[in-house]
Amino acid sequence: MKRQKRLTKRERKALAPARPAATHQHQHIHCVACGKHLDAAEFDVQGTATWLQCLHRSRFASCVECTDMSKRLLAEHDRTGQPVQAAQAWH
Repeated sequence: MKRQKRLTKRERKALAPARPAATHQHQHIHCVACGKHLDAAEFDVQGTATWLQCLHRSRFASCVECTDMSKRLLAEHDRTGQPVQAAQAWH
């Protein structure tokens, strides 16, 4: 009994319909230090949240209350080159 010829990966990919790219409409922001969910409005006039930047020019969100801890986490990230040890996100 003869085996059927199998398609190559390239042939399977060509036959498969193109999948639409995922579109992410809203920003989902959490504090680096405490993990609290931050709304975009909190960065405006209220002043309850702020953006911090590491030496690599990446931006990280932080509660105003957690700014010192966030700066320490970013300093550790800058010093070691490891990913930022961010807190677990919560709502």
